[in-house]
Amino acid sequence: MIRSVSPKDSKQERVPRMLAIPGLENASGNIYFWDDSPLFPQGIKRSFWICGVAQGEIRGKHAHYQESQLLVAMNGQLQIRVEGLNGEVTQFELSSPSEGLYVPPMNWVEVEFSSGAVLLGLADREFDESDYIRDKKDFGSIQK
Repeated sequence: MIRSVSPKDSKQERVPRMLAIPGLENASGNIYFWDDSPLFPQGIKRSFWICGVAQGEIRGKHAHYQESQLLVAMNGQLQIRVEGLNGEVTQFELSSPSEGLYVPPMNWVEVEFSSGAVLLGLADREFDESDYIRDKKDFGSIQK
């Protein structure tokens, strides 16, 4: 099922962007924390991590109608390709837990993993299969 996009959604709210994750670094180790209430006003509803992916393998390959995510490379390097509703493609690289990629709804995401990479995802919604757009053709039919 393909849903329409609400006209009230602003273009700025749909733009993926890199974010610095605050933390403390010292000789005994590093700690990072994230509690950005403007981006996730209802808090983090789901977290997931992906590991054990072969080098060069692509994961993701979907978009969400409503869910926003923050993606963090906990280990290794992630090459992330994001395609927006306007067809614009942006490439991002994550390689440190001190930075994250905010991905708003209605962006097609593909993630390439380096050897040993671990992706942590934080989401503003609980899992809901009906929120996923898993077919690229369906996403393309929504694009403007």
